[in-house]
Amino acid sequence: MTCPVCQKPVEPVALALTQKIVSREATEFRCLACLAARFGTSTERLMETARRYQDGGCILFRGLVLE
Repeated sequence: MTCPVCQKPVEPVALALTQKIVSREATEFRCLACLAARFGTSTERLMETARRYQDGGCILFRGLVLE
């Protein structure tokens, strides 16, 4: 799957974040950088958020390697 904004591959963490933050029924998925731009934040902040969700046991983030 590619980002509709920049045409780069969409990372698995960006898929999970979109489903968690935007909607479980989302049909458009942006890469991490474009998702961060959409929300006016940084990719680092989104990764921190993903880690928090993963540590909290959210099934959307189960098995993802978050660096």
